[in-house]
Amino acid sequence: MDLKELAKPFPADDIEWRVQQAGYQKDGSTIYAIVLAYVSNRAIQQRFDDVFGVNWQNKYEAGPCGGMSCGISVLIDGEWVTRWDGAGERTTETIKSYYSDSMKRAGVQWGVGRYLYKMPVTFAQVHAGGSQSGKFTDKKSKRDVWFKWDTPTLPSWALPQSHTQTTKQAVKPTKQENATTAPPAQEKTQEEIDKGLAVREMKECKNKNAILFDIVADNLGIKGKTPAELSLYQCNQFIDEFIQRAK
Repeated sequence: MDLKELAKPFPADDIEWRVQQAGYQKDGSTIYAIVLAYVSNRAIQQRFDDVFGVNWQNKYEAGPCGGMSCGISVLIDGEWVTRWDGAGERTTETIKSYYSDSMKRAGVQWGVGRYLYKMPVTFAQVHAGGSQSGKFTDKKSKRDVWFKWDTPTLPSWALPQSHTQTTKQAVKPTKQENATTAPPAQEKTQEEIDKGLAVREMKECKNKNAILFDIVADNLGIKGKTPAELSLYQCNQFIDEFIQRAK
């Protein structure tokens, strides 16, 4: 058993993409789409099977601030070690996605897919012949706008050394096809985006139970600091302990 095996990159086929933000660029007609990369839930399960065999398990619990929490436990030197994380409450998500998203985040606690946090903000190629569908609400008309897009190509450092990603011939973007050109906003890494989500989740926890919030903060030695001043690891560590104490 080698825990370092958990952190190895996955083939492109095991990576899922979703639209994190989309809209019109300044010209009012060209669509841009920022997409995020995640390891598929099945690939995470397979990675734990490959590294630990039958000596791992997971369980789910309702999160203290809504949503779902997942704990992944592995048997190390005869003792079960568990790491928790969760997906916050979101009105548009299904029960299935709560289970899936919380396990993906718990997997990151073990190092699975953590390398994807180093990815800069990635813009999908938006064009009429895209293989994926997406939508956003136009701020002016308040109507949903549907568009087609293709998944980006992963950089070489985000792929297994022995794996070569197969890519299709790039489609030359045109304005008529609503293809994205220049980035409309300052780039952020996925880690920065996840930090923002963790900060928001910590604030939600404080609103739910301010007394428990202060107890956990004091125990971790971060009392007096705002969530924005903490690292992503400290935010996740806080949320993990808050979940445990709120049970």
